[in-house]
Amino acid sequence: MPSLTWSTTKCGRSVEAPAGAAAPAVRVPESLLLPENITRSKPSMGHVRTISGIFLPNHIKWVGCQGSRPELRGYTCSLWKLFHTLTVEAGTHPKALDDTGFEGDPQAVLQAIRSYIHTFFGCKECGEHFEEMAKESMDSVKTPDQAILWLWQKHNLVNSRLAGHLSEDPRFPKVPWPTPDLCPACHEETKGLDSWDEGQVLLFLKRHYSGNNLDHTYAAALGGAGEGGGPAETSEREGGRAFPQKPGDQGSRSLRPPSVQPPRPGLSEGPHLRQDRAGVPGRREAEAATPFLGSGFSSLDMSLCVVLYVASSLFLMLMFFFFRVRSKRRTVRHRHPAV
Repeated sequence: MPSLTWSTTKCGRSVEAPAGAAAPAVRVPESLLLPENITRSKPSMGHVRTISGIFLPNHIKWVGCQGSRPELRGYTCSLWKLFHTLTVEAGTHPKALDDTGFEGDPQAVLQAIRSYIHTFFGCKECGEHFEEMAKESMDSVKTPDQAILWLWQKHNLVNSRLAGHLSEDPRFPKVPWPTPDLCPACHEETKGLDSWDEGQVLLFLKRHYSGNNLDHTYAAALGGAGEGGGPAETSEREGGRAFPQKPGDQGSRSLRPPSVQPPRPGLSEGPHLRQDRAGVPGRREAEAATPFLGSGFSSLDMSLCVVLYVASSLFLMLMFFFFRVRSKRRTVRHRHPAV
């Protein structure tokens, strides 16, 4: 029988099994499958490699949540993205919950997220903190828009608490989001202090996490997973129907991470390798490429570096001329002593 290759994409993660790989059935101790025992440490992940005959490769490649190191971002980042997308979809498509028993409940998605974190999330301390935030103010959510803003506010609180923690990726610092360079209209100044314009934040969140802004580059085609599964065509969802991606739709495309943005015609090859969307080899080369120049730096950081470089150069030149003139004066006084 010929070798089979299968792939799947879940929560922004692309997992591929190499051709000819076996699907071993290994009995895993039930204690390892308990939520409190599932961690991201290397020893634990070394034990949980094969579950119920499913082949789990040693290498995990995150598409939308790549960190500077394999143990950073990844699962937790994709989980937050999923939660934000669910709240936005519930707010923009209220009829999606029809005939589910949750019609008209603005807290339906938040309560589902709360139950998932409490039951399945491996970090017990994180789950306790989320439960405390839910008990404190989740009952105040009365509309779907308030649910979107509630999750955004709590996400920023979590980022503030984890800033400087070992789990923080230096390339993606945990700062209040969205940043001014990403959404200038979301920020306003009140009595000299930076504050949020929640109306603009809500519009930004609905645009950023909308179904039209999802990138399906690495999604397996429907019905093709068992036959090798190729990337599905990028489509937009309008009223529950799929339409081809508009070539001129740059508004939503600009919000995608640089690692999954399509190539731009007319631009020469820069520090980032361009993705070849037409074939698998080119896409794999783009996945393997890691941005280097300016990665993790905002425009403000780069400007400060330039200013510091110029100031340092001027200071060194000034000190050079100062000591040069001073040495010349000493030489003149030595040759012509006063009588």
